[in-house]
Amino acid sequence: MSTRRRPNTFSMQRGMAVVGALVVVAAVSMMAASMVQQQAMLRRHLVGERDRAQAEWLLRGGLDWARVMLINDARRHALTVPNGVWSQAIVGFEVPLPDGTRSAQVSGQIEDEQGKFNLNALAVEGQIQPDAVSVLRRLFSMLGVAPELAMVVAQRIAGSQQAQITQQGPIGLRTLRDLEGVDGFSVQTIMRIKDYITILPERGPVNVNTAPAELLSALMPELGLAAARGLVKARDEGQWFNSRGDFLNRTQMRGGNLAVAIGIRSDWFKVSGVVSLGEALTTVQALMHRTRQNPPAVVWIEH
Repeated sequence: MSTRRRPNTFSMQRGMAVVGALVVVAAVSMMAASMVQQQAMLRRHLVGERDRAQAEWLLRGGLDWARVMLINDARRHALTVPNGVWSQAIVGFEVPLPDGTRSAQVSGQIEDEQGKFNLNALAVEGQIQPDAVSVLRRLFSMLGVAPELAMVVAQRIAGSQQAQITQQGPIGLRTLRDLEGVDGFSVQTIMRIKDYITILPERGPVNVNTAPAELLSALMPELGLAAARGLVKARDEGQWFNSRGDFLNRTQMRGGNLAVAIGIRSDWFKVSGVVSLGEALTTVQALMHRTRQNPPAVVWIEH
């Protein structure tokens, strides 16, 4: 007579208990790993926010440094020239943090914006200035940029000036980055012209002591680019222009018919700064206006 072996109920229950325990252990392990990962991400985020905040404070200090440089330059020199105290760039300057455990890398420079062509000279009270457009056409041609873009941007400038009166129309251009919204101005084009043009809130003279040869030749086409380069070479070796008349005499040109006024001093400057701290890389650009009565003021700032 054969007998059937009954299932070992106790063994089956114990096996199921082991499986259940393993499932619980796995779930707890996953939850713990997730919490650790989230804590690590939160820590990195907090550290990154701390680094960015400290970098922002360093950049603010950089703007104060720029103000001091511009004030000292104005006190010491009647001219604005390329080797002034304001022109000394800072590259990779190491700044220790207060806790003494780390340091930041700081770089910055000041650019003379009056040594460039001001796009706001292209129109006055909504009226395009043909002579100023001709200057920009010549400048664009020397830089390998389509000359017809001069009229395109002139129309935009004139339209924005009219819009200030009528409250209808395109908004004005504040920085060169705004040119990306103007037909024909690609990022590559803007990079090609950025050292030669600017956008200042007020029209003013071009500083012939800091302007590049291409701009001087565009202002005075009779001068020619080769002659302008020779003039700039001598100038940057120390033969600064002491007055508007000095410039005209040395170029043997008449200044009565200049489409854009010229001068020997600057009051508009662009300050650029970069701070590298930990994983944070923070940048700033600011336009400063210097007057003889007041310290340099920040007109606009971008991060």
